[in-house]
Amino acid sequence: MNFFIQGNYKVTIAGQDVTSRFRPLLKSVGIQRAAGEAADSCDMVLADKDGLVLLPQERSTVLVEINGNWAFEGFVSDANSTGSKGAGREIKITASSVDHGSKAKQPSLRHKDQATLQSVMTEWGEKAGIQMQVLGSLASIERDYWIQQNESFVSWGQRIAREVGGTLKIIGSRGFLSPRNEGISASGRPLTPIEASWGVNLIEWDISPIISRPKFNKVALSYFDRAKGKRVEVEVDTGIADVDSKLRALITVANEAQAKKKGEARGKESDREQGGGHVTIIGNARAEPEAICTVVGARPGIDGSYQIDTVNHTISKGDGFRTSLGLKQPKAGAGKDSR
Repeated sequence: MNFFIQGNYKVTIAGQDVTSRFRPLLKSVGIQRAAGEAADSCDMVLADKDGLVLLPQERSTVLVEINGNWAFEGFVSDANSTGSKGAGREIKITASSVDHGSKAKQPSLRHKDQATLQSVMTEWGEKAGIQMQVLGSLASIERDYWIQQNESFVSWGQRIAREVGGTLKIIGSRGFLSPRNEGISASGRPLTPIEASWGVNLIEWDISPIISRPKFNKVALSYFDRAKGKRVEVEVDTGIADVDSKLRALITVANEAQAKKKGEARGKESDREQGGGHVTIIGNARAEPEAICTVVGARPGIDGSYQIDTVNHTISKGDGFRTSLGLKQPKAGAGKDSR
């Protein structure tokens, strides 16, 4: 089986198509995307003989397409030059999907009463220059009081995402807050199921479908009940039924609704971490975090379905186009040898 596939890429910097100029110099392109991170990143390494490569301006826009599919959108964040007598000169251009010089990274202090997560995200996102979409069941979450405590919009959004069991993703001037483990894309793009099949497109795997970590069937959180005039403890089911232990969290919440939502978030994370690993396949630009990857032909107990947590695309002259998928949450036979 020939695993060398040459990716057909297109690179646009500051609105100019630089693909033809990069092609004879480009050593590798790497794109990193993760469900738990607000920013995606892209690295491009080019041969820089005699310093011929023009340094891009900081915060210049970057767009990368692979095989006609959108792969990355962001801003130049770093340019690093290396050189030695034996290896020659190289330049590495790094880009982030978050503009680090924008208002999205500016600390702010503000609050909003009696609002849904959709409305507060939309309003505060606009002030940070981000057009926000709150997806799935998260949009209707309502709280008596929202506060941004001298945090940047990105930092505040990440904190709220952890509290409600979601993922924040910022791509240029667009932002998405999506629920975890519900089959909804973290970037607003369609989710395409991926099959990693031995003898077809699977190059290598390293998977632990069973990882023994502390798990809890209930989470106990407390809040101050103003009507009763005392602190009340609430037990919330996490949805994990195969354990007997309970977690008493030291953190407090504002009310019973927040306690339930935070307990659900803890359950989602615990369920996601039951097993995992990674696979490397022939490049597939359609792979997305939160999509399902089905492993076929590895061995009994490893074959099955997993949630894609991270996606790393690489294009290099030596290996061609490859995609590495970080996997979590084994399902559909993964972790069980039925022989």
